[in-house]
Amino acid sequence: MTRGPLGVLRALALIAVVTGAAGSIGLMLFAGSRQRSLVLIGLFTGWVLSPFAALAWAGIVSKGWPSFARSTLYGGMPILTLASLLLYSGLIPMPPGSRPAAVFLVVPAGSWILMALAAFVGRSLWARRA
Repeated sequence: MTRGPLGVLRALALIAVVTGAAGSIGLMLFAGSRQRSLVLIGLFTGWVLSPFAALAWAGIVSKGWPSFARSTLYGGMPILTLASLLLYSGLIPMPPGSRPAAVFLVVPAGSWILMALAAFVGRSLWARRA
């Protein structure tokens, strides 16, 4: 286990991601409480959980990464988690006329785009340093 401030940040980030995943699923199930299709619920569950699973995986395999990359990842994990929960809860409103399920489709897609962009930028910066 990593010790020091980066180790503490890593632990907090992983706790945030697990908590965010659980909260996101709870909010999704609440929003879709009238949905009777188990297949649709299963698909939404996988889609909503996918960014959290990717972040948790990155948090686990990041031990060998440079410290700036790990600190960026560990700092971004709670931010993405908090933004997702705020959007899912309705505290950050979607555009007028949006269906309740729309947020559970758009937020994971946006999360994947942000994660891919961050990985691309991080890789580009690392390539310049080498």
